Amino acid sequence: MPQTMLAFLALMMITVSSLNQYQAQMRSWDNMVRSEYEIMANAVTIEQMEIINQQVDWDDLDGLNGDASTVNYPVGSLTVDFTCTVAVQYVDATGTPSASPTSYKEVALTTSSDRYSVALVTHTRIFAD
Repeated sequence: MPQTMLAFLALMMITVSSLNQYQAQMRSWDNMVRSEYEIMANAVTIEQMEIINQQVDWDDLDGLNGDASTVNYPVGSLTVDFTCTVAVQYVDATGTPSASPTSYKEVALTTSSDRYSVALVTHTRIFAD
């Protein structure tokens, strides 16, 4: 009977050890995938910020505040969907938010994915009149 209990205990220890190793591998895999998503989100955000820079006049930036759009990022034969949200606010020359209109507007572009519940990347740029 004691040998059976020791064998059972050894089996349980091996099972717990295997489970811990599996969980560590899964966390590592998830971190790697999240890093890849952040790299893709960064590329999408930079591209969208350049589109705003090239196509939107300074006076029209306020109209983008609160806008959200879905951007597809191609990965081989698949696409990954990202949501880009724009926030626009007046700032002073040092980038400090201002309650009154100034000659500077800060555009913050936040990119997220349905896979993760938090924003992956946020880029800000200050536009001057």
